[in-house]
Amino acid sequence: MENQSSQTCPREGRVEDKEQHRESGMSNISHSSFLDENPAQVEPPLQPSKSVVVTVSDPRGLHLRSGRDVVRIASRFQARITAANLSRNTNAVDLKSILQLMQLQARQGHSLHLAASGPDADAAIEALCSLF
Repeated sequence: MENQSSQTCPREGRVEDKEQHRESGMSNISHSSFLDENPAQVEPPLQPSKSVVVTVSDPRGLHLRSGRDVVRIASRFQARITAANLSRNTNAVDLKSILQLMQLQARQGHSLHLAASGPDADAAIEALCSLF
């Protein structure tokens, strides 16, 4: 009862697939066709127009429920808002993303550096400070 042909892919099929790709021109696609002929100039990173260091006061830390409130408030503003956990030495993350916010792993007593840049940066930082 040898039924190995159904378990493994035959080599001949692979060769046929490669030849079909060659015939269709798939192997002749050059990488330069995907590159922009006039690359856009890279913008310098935005400098924070307002930043502050806050301390997490919740005994449970910055958990999913309190994180949801942070994201809701941050999303109300046009400003780009980031946070970094100074106690854990993390990179800055986008406060409008709950997944990125959870990466901070902020516990009670941790220091977070909040930074905002944009038209309503001051108001965004003030609103967020009230949560910590």
